[in-house]
Amino acid sequence: MNKFKSLLLGGAAVAIAATGAQAADPGPLREPVYRCDITGFIELPGTDICFKVGGFARLIVYGANEDAGNQEGTPTVFGDDDFGMYAQGRVNFDARRSTDLGTVRAFIEMQASNNNGNTGGNFALRHAFAQLGNWVFGKTWSTYLHGASDPNGSDLSFFAHSIRIDQIRYTTSVGNGLTMSIAIEDHAYENTAVTGNGGAGENNVPSIVANINYSNGGYDAQLSGLVKFNEFGDGTDDTGFGIMFGLGAELTDAINAFLKVNYTESAPSYQFDWFTGGTATGDDHEQFGIMGGLSAQLADNITGQIVGFWGDSDSTGSTTGAVTTVLNRDIFGAGALVQWRPASGFDFLAEVYWRGTDRPAVGPDAGADTDEVIGVFQARASF
Repeated sequence: MNKFKSLLLGGAAVAIAATGAQAADPGPLREPVYRCDITGFIELPGTDICFKVGGFARLIVYGANEDAGNQEGTPTVFGDDDFGMYAQGRVNFDARRSTDLGTVRAFIEMQASNNNGNTGGNFALRHAFAQLGNWVFGKTWSTYLHGASDPNGSDLSFFAHSIRIDQIRYTTSVGNGLTMSIAIEDHAYENTAVTGNGGAGENNVPSIVANINYSNGGYDAQLSGLVKFNEFGDGTDDTGFGIMFGLGAELTDAINAFLKVNYTESAPSYQFDWFTGGTATGDDHEQFGIMGGLSAQLADNITGQIVGFWGDSDSTGSTTGAVTTVLNRDIFGAGALVQWRPASGFDFLAEVYWRGTDRPAVGPDAGADTDEVIGVFQARASF
């Protein structure tokens, strides 16, 4: 009996040991199966949402001459300093899912810049939009802009052409690389800048903005147009407009060219950023600008760029009212950039920019000519 009992206990122990071993063993590892075929996106477990988190952290070091520290159009980060540095962080969230009505997308991007305090600066909203198929609702890049003809550079660059604005946009594909977009864009945040006869006015009617874009065979060209409705403090109206042509072209495997020509009347917020300081609409406030350059792949992980621009601004309308900012002048400049990527996701950027300004000798915008020189070094890690 004792022998039989011992045999049963021993068998049970073996069975328990075997069962325990099987329960603890997870078996062979299996790679998760993702239905998201968009590079950089993953599927949120238990959902049909494709999700991506991106952004960067960077340090910007700048040096500028005295004209750059005092002249309009220079980023306020300069203040009275000829040398300085600041840190900046950006993060964005992109969520997409496929539906019978097309892609449903939510995109949010925030950014904060250091203000030399222990806790830095506050996060600011750059983008927030909802997309349903061909429709976009929210704050993002203006329909007027053309990214393929923009040069590279830090946020201190003179050469930017940027406006992020609340809008409702519809885009359709015509075929063979041709697309068309139309949008209404709201300038309510610009009320204090809509100045002319009688002082500050309103934008009670949103701007109408449209573009035609062709992208095929190494070429990306766009023609944009806008109509902007201004109402001044004395009850008078002034309809502004703008037209822009942009071209990005792949000349060789290593060299690209870009060109952008832009003209606006009573719609200065749609001009190049180097016209900053003349945001008052006024009556018949005209601005014309042209910018172009070349970018080249100098080595596997090194790129270079040269760029130049010229612009003319004329406030030809009445100044009997409260036109707070007049901008009669020629603006011109050039710059060079080298970007080195020593490791994946990490970049060093070195930039040198020069801008000259010719101002009239007499009149409401009279003043001394200026020559601004800015050097920028940037270290950035992206994810």
